[in-house]
Amino acid sequence: MAVIRKYNPGEFCWCDLGTKDVAGAKKFYRGIFGWTAKDIPMGNGEKYSLMRVKGKDVAGIFPMQEAQKKMKAPPFWLPYIWVKSVNATLKKVKAARGKVVMGPMDVMDKGRAAILQDPSGAGVAIWQAGTHRGAALDDTPGTVTWHDLNTPKPAVAGRFYTSVFGWKMETQDFDGNKYFPFTLDGEGVCGMWPFSTKKLPPSWITHFKVANCAKTVAKAKRLGGRVVMGPIAIGEMGHFAILKDPKGAAFGIIGA
Repeated sequence: MAVIRKYNPGEFCWCDLGTKDVAGAKKFYRGIFGWTAKDIPMGNGEKYSLMRVKGKDVAGIFPMQEAQKKMKAPPFWLPYIWVKSVNATLKKVKAARGKVVMGPMDVMDKGRAAILQDPSGAGVAIWQAGTHRGAALDDTPGTVTWHDLNTPKPAVAGRFYTSVFGWKMETQDFDGNKYFPFTLDGEGVCGMWPFSTKKLPPSWITHFKVANCAKTVAKAKRLGGRVVMGPIAIGEMGHFAILKDPKGAAFGIIGA
């Protein structure tokens, strides 16, 4: 278990799930990750659920808004990247031909956020922390362990993220397959697949750590989830799989 005490600009710090069925999502993810929940009032009778492992916040679940439902937007996991200034980062986003989808907006005293779309169509959020610093735990089953970008335009997306967040895009041979890790100050922060899967739209896939990949896949299927890909062996890291929850939100798992 590793307690996270701080984040540096350019690092992923949080993720949350927007869904039409919060109660069902909480039951599903509790079943595969063992999460507990702390509900926080959002107004209008709705609640934001902080999902926890060992009493530490690791992710969030919230009800999709009416505007999203009217647009028939699918349920989605959204990762957040830590920034010093949301406003300053949005200037870089626009200069790099990204789009501002929502915000900037203050989230009570928790922080300041904006949702953006890279030039290849993948959505991601940025977070300027107030009282909410981000996920407080990693390296434990049920916590976020990695993020991968699924995009049909890896070169375009690569230029965008290196320009906006200061990442360095590298090329790696991964068991005979090409892979593009992004690093920040020499440390890996995320990766990008060289070829997109048509089973998913351009999107960031958040991966959670599990003790056993195959067993978690089987449990997810029993609880109404679907398998998009895997389990697939990834050398010393074990195995990974891409799943969808019962309402269609995609996420990944990595484990033995």
